Amino acid sequence: MSILDNQYNRPQPRVLMLAAENGAIPGAKVGGMADVLHDLPLALAKLNIAVDVIMPSFGSLIASANAHWEANIDVDFQGQHQRVAVYRAANPKLENSHFYLLEHGLFNGSLGAYSQGDAQRPFAEDATKFALFNLAVAEALSQDFYTDKPRQVFNELPSHIHLHDWHTGMFAALRAFDRRYRFLQDLPCVFSIHNLALQGIRPLNGDSSSLAAWYPRLTAELSPEQLCLLQDPRYYNCVNPMRAGIVLSDKVHLVSPSYAHEVLRPSAPEQGFFGGEGLEHDLQAKLDKQALVGILNGCMYPDKTQVTDSLADSDDSKLDFVKAALDKLINWQVGKLQVRTQDFIAQARLQQWQSDSLSSVNKAKDVKGSKAQHAFLLTSVGRLTDQKVMILRHRFSLEVSDNNLRGKTVLEVLLAKLAEHDSHARFVMLGSGDNAIAREFADIAARHKQFIFMDGYDEQLSEQLYELGSLFLMPSSFEPCGISQMLAMRAGQLCLVNHIGGLKDTVHHLETGFVFEGEDIQQQGLSLLATFDKALSMSGSATWQQMQQCAKSVRFDWLSQAKRYKSALYDLA
Repeated sequence: MSILDNQYNRPQPRVLMLAAENGAIPGAKVGGMADVLHDLPLALAKLNIAVDVIMPSFGSLIASANAHWEANIDVDFQGQHQRVAVYRAANPKLENSHFYLLEHGLFNGSLGAYSQGDAQRPFAEDATKFALFNLAVAEALSQDFYTDKPRQVFNELPSHIHLHDWHTGMFAALRAFDRRYRFLQDLPCVFSIHNLALQGIRPLNGDSSSLAAWYPRLTAELSPEQLCLLQDPRYYNCVNPMRAGIVLSDKVHLVSPSYAHEVLRPSAPEQGFFGGEGLEHDLQAKLDKQALVGILNGCMYPDKTQVTDSLADSDDSKLDFVKAALDKLINWQVGKLQVRTQDFIAQARLQQWQSDSLSSVNKAKDVKGSKAQHAFLLTSVGRLTDQKVMILRHRFSLEVSDNNLRGKTVLEVLLAKLAEHDSHARFVMLGSGDNAIAREFADIAARHKQFIFMDGYDEQLSEQLYELGSLFLMPSSFEPCGISQMLAMRAGQLCLVNHIGGLKDTVHHLETGFVFEGEDIQQQGLSLLATFDKALSMSGSATWQQMQQCAKSVRFDWLSQAKRYKSALYDLA
C-alpha cells in the first residue's frame, strides 16, 4: 500500500514547492523565480489547489514572514549530526496555505539567498547549504508521513512535490536513491527550470563541498548506473544538481514554450546562442517520454483598468522619479566607508537630468500656451549579467565598414543614436550583479550624459520606470521567460527585445513592440541598432500609440497558465 492510499484521499490537492526565493515574503526576492512563487499559488488556489512553499530562512526571513517555530529536524549531514529548525507562517493572501522556513547556521553564511562564490570553487557555499536544505525537507516529510504521532512539521501533507531550479535538484536524487526517502516516489514530483545556465556543479568527492562530503553514506551505496545519472555529462568527476532534477523528476517544466524548444539544441556561445547548456540530451530524452512541458510564466494585472493618463506624459512624474532615485542613491551608502564610482556618476547624471528638465518646464511656462516637449526615455530593469547585456557589451571590430561602429560597443552606438534623435533623451538602466560589468557601464555613463546607470535594485524605482518609459530595452542573449517585458507592456510601454525564449513568446514585432534577431552576436548587435532606429523614427506616431494600446491590452494572466500547470504538470483533472 502506498502512502497515497493513506494520505491522498482528500478533497483538495496540495503542492509543496521547494525554492530558493519567494516574493510573497519581504526580503526573499532576488529574481523572476520569486515572482512565480508569489503569483502562482494565488492562481492555483482559484483552481482548488493549495500550495505551501518551503525554503531556507537565510537568517532574516523568519521575522519578515512572522513565522513561528514548529519543530526540529535531525539529519546526518557531512558525516555529522545536524539539527535544522522548522518555522511556519500563514500565507497572508491565502487561506489554508503556508510558508515553511528552515533555520541552520549554514543558511546564514552569506547575505541573502546566494553568495558571490569563489572563482576557484564556484557554487561551493550555495551548493552545500542547498544540499542540507533538500535533506532536511526529505527528513521532515519522512517524519510526518511515517509516524504514529501527530504531524510534527507540516500543517497538511502534500500530494505533489514541485522543485524549482538547481537549488532543489538534490531532493530528486534523495527521493530516487536514498532508501530512507524512496516513499517519496509515491508523490508526483515536477521540476521547473528558471535558468538553465546556473547548474550548481560541484565535485563528486575530494572537497568539503562535494557529493561525498554532503551525503557520505548515500554516495557509498550508489551503483555505477545511479551515479551516472548524477554526473555532469561534460565533467565526469562532478555532480550536477540541475541534471539530477531533470533526470530524476517525473516531469520537467520550462518557463516558456519557445525556451522549451531552444534547450533541445546545444549552446553555441560564439554565435550568441544559448540552449541546452550541456543537458540537451537529457531534455530531449524527457521530451521523448512526453515529460517535458513549456508553460509561459504569467503576470498579475489590476482588477480594474486605470483610466488615468500615462505617466510618460508627465514632467512632474519624471522629476519625482529623479528625486526618488537620488534618495535611493543616498540610502545605498548606509554602512559604507566610500562612495562607489558608479553611484557618484549616477548622482551627477541624475542632477544634470533634473536641472535640464526643470529648465525645459520653465521655458515652456514663459511662452504663453506652449508645452514642454516630452523627451524620449529609454529604460531597462534587470540583473547585470552577460545573459542580459552581452549584446550591449559587444565591441565592433576595426574592420567593419561603418566608421560610426569601429571600436565601439553596441551600447555606445545606441547612446549616440539616442542623442542624435533627441538631445534631451535619456537611457535609465537599473540593475545590479557583475561588478566588472557595473564598472564598464559606469565608465560609459561618465562619457555619455544620456546614460544614467544605477547599480542596484529598488521595487519602487522599477515600477516608476515601467510607467514612465517610452521604450523598454531587454536584449537578453537567452531568456527562459522574462517578467520585465510583461510589466513594461502592462504599463503601456513598448519593448525592444531579442527574438528568443519568452521574449519571442510575448513581444510581437510592430504589434506590441520591436524585435531584433541575428545569427551571431555581431549580427544581433547590428539588428538591435537598426531596430532601435526604426523605433525612434516611429516614436509618437499614430502607429506607435496604437501599438502602445495593443501592448497594454495583452494579457499573460496567471490563471490561464495555472490551468496548464494543473493538467500538464500535476495530471489533475
